Amino acid sequence: MDLTELILLFKVQTLLEEKDFEGANEVVDDLLAQNPDNASIIFAKALCLDAMGDFDASLEMAEKAKSLDSDVVPDDFYKAIVFKAGNAVRKTNKVSEESKIPSILKSGENLIGKREFNKAKLFFDRALNIQSDNIEALVCQAYCLDSLGKRTYAHELVDDVDRFEIAPEFLKYFDELMGIDAEDACYDHESLKEVTDLCDDGFSYLEDFKIKDAKACFNKALKLDSKDVNPVVGNAYCLYHLGYYVLAFKECKKAINMDLNSIDRNFYRKVKSKANEVK
Repeated sequence: MDLTELILLFKVQTLLEEKDFEGANEVVDDLLAQNPDNASIIFAKALCLDAMGDFDASLEMAEKAKSLDSDVVPDDFYKAIVFKAGNAVRKTNKVSEESKIPSILKSGENLIGKREFNKAKLFFDRALNIQSDNIEALVCQAYCLDSLGKRTYAHELVDDVDRFEIAPEFLKYFDELMGIDAEDACYDHESLKEVTDLCDDGFSYLEDFKIKDAKACFNKALKLDSKDVNPVVGNAYCLYHLGYYVLAFKECKKAINMDLNSIDRNFYRKVKSKANEVK
């Protein structure tokens, strides 16, 4: 074990003493991702699980550590965890499986950084087994598969994933997978005064529920400048209020591709839900 790992294990002990069990567990998971067969790290995992009230899992880790190095697990701890796993009342605030997902994703990311895609994929598989609709885990799983040469399957996995739904820190994997230039998704466009005036009128009409008048303004604005995101957003609202939910959703996605922050997230989710109902 190198000096860095020893320092991190000391940090784990400190975090446990400070009762920051989640923090300690995250550090241990990172260490385990790099050294899955290190008895001292596995024992540290047992300590974390014990502190969080997951006695069965703690005993499993303690026994694994003992099998690798019989001296690494103190007898007192082992006897105590055997008793807790067999007889003690479980803590009602035991960490839920879903609360482990951020730590699992982080471990997987660390392995991606080392280009160990097979190992990384196992973490993302685990996260999806816990929460099947976790977008970030799905994107990372697809990224690993793509990196392992399974490009077609990888793209099929994220075919229905919208860039807008992905947490910012995971966008880099999706963008690389889909061949998106991140700079193209950043808004850097100055509106013409005529376009701004037309959009102001259009949104005013929307507030008065004069939808057709509003749409006419946005259409004129788009003819003046098809690269301006504001009339695209306006059109999305108009189409939604007119009941054309699928078309409204397409306009939302178009606007997002022009400027990630152009569409209100609540409106986006509402439009998507309605569009899915129609389908």
